[in-house]
Amino acid sequence: MEKVLSRYIYWFESSTNKYLVYNSRYNSLYEVSGNVFKELNKLKNDINYIDYISVDIMEILNRNNIFVSENEDDDFVLELQYRTERAAFSKSKLGLILVPSLGCNFSCRYCFEEHKRDKVMDDKTIDSIILFIKNNKEAKELELVWYGGEPLMAFSAIKKILFRIKNEVNIPIIKHNIITNGYYFNNDVIDYFKNNHLDVIQITLDGERERHNNIRKIKETNEHTYDKIIDNIDNILNSLPNTSVHVRVNIEKSNINDYYEAVEVLGKKWSGKNVIIYPGMLRIENETNMKLSCNCLQKKEISEFMFDINKRGILKQDIYPHSIFCKTCSATRINSFIIGPYGEIYKCWNDVSDNNKVIANVNDGKIINKSLYYRYLIGSKWYNNVSCRKCFFLPICNGSCAWYSLKNKYQNGKFSLCDCMQKYPGMLNKCLEYVYEVNKL
Repeated sequence: MEKVLSRYIYWFESSTNKYLVYNSRYNSLYEVSGNVFKELNKLKNDINYIDYISVDIMEILNRNNIFVSENEDDDFVLELQYRTERAAFSKSKLGLILVPSLGCNFSCRYCFEEHKRDKVMDDKTIDSIILFIKNNKEAKELELVWYGGEPLMAFSAIKKILFRIKNEVNIPIIKHNIITNGYYFNNDVIDYFKNNHLDVIQITLDGERERHNNIRKIKETNEHTYDKIIDNIDNILNSLPNTSVHVRVNIEKSNINDYYEAVEVLGKKWSGKNVIIYPGMLRIENETNMKLSCNCLQKKEISEFMFDINKRGILKQDIYPHSIFCKTCSATRINSFIIGPYGEIYKCWNDVSDNNKVIANVNDGKIINKSLYYRYLIGSKWYNNVSCRKCFFLPICNGSCAWYSLKNKYQNGKFSLCDCMQKYPGMLNKCLEYVYEVNKL
């Protein structure tokens, strides 16, 4: 059987003169001798050189999957496609992102919900949601996320829904999260969630105090909100120790240092607490809505920033790549839905409050926007992109954003779809070399 050099092999000489080989398919990194390295370079320039490689070196190349059969890499792509589809079309898990109100007490200038409505989910819609869950006969697990607007502006609706799920539905809640601005997370809310466990509370800060207060003001009074939110997080961390609080610090080019300041000040303040402080990259589109604004951090800048905070141990993640076999999101999974206060159903978080992006309504269950529905489920998938199928980074990539994929395909968007941190020039070498030197693999 004819052998070829795998497209998933990458080799380089490190700054400390180590000869390193990385296999993205198997996510493996190892050092080779100078002789093997030289032979690889010759093969790169002329695959026919394989006939002149010694038996000993050929054995090393085969053992480390550097050479594969002629169709093996393409077959691996089919396996990834299968795994993606199996996860995307599984109905064993029901994912619900519930938006009990689109109303918000803040008036952030970049908010994508330009025309918010203060409607709170009524009892009829709640009835329909409970019936919707019950009718998902194949679902064995329920993942539940509260979203908005500001979901705690409809706290009464949240309590009604949770009460009915726990008393009328036989599907266990395996994930229970809330995304909130944190302002209304008072003692009453905390006491309620002591008995209705939340796994994660996500709260956003818009940088340091002055910047945050300038952006995140109370809508009606222009009241500052930073200190109130910090006090509430203090209370949450002390009262709900088993709930992880994820503090997202929004950054763009002008305030990137705010994240470092937040980690230094708030990290010290909440040392030992169940909290993660992470950067949120603001995605502000330009005036045509066809690409990101120049004020946003660009992909290369994000890559360098993430490398720095990981290398310095500021964010406890791994610089080393991760194998990602199922490349899906809520938009591309058949049993994941976002339900708004009118019972309107969306597939993507970014579509919330856009009437043109409603695919159905939970009150009648009929799909009213089939084109968008199938575009998300099928048309937005990574495997439709020839360059993705042939990409060295595919095994360690999470796949492209479905929302931006559709904007590029149907709305003349010019968005970059590649989010793999290691893809930007020189970054793969930096990540691999750092990991190798630290861990002495």
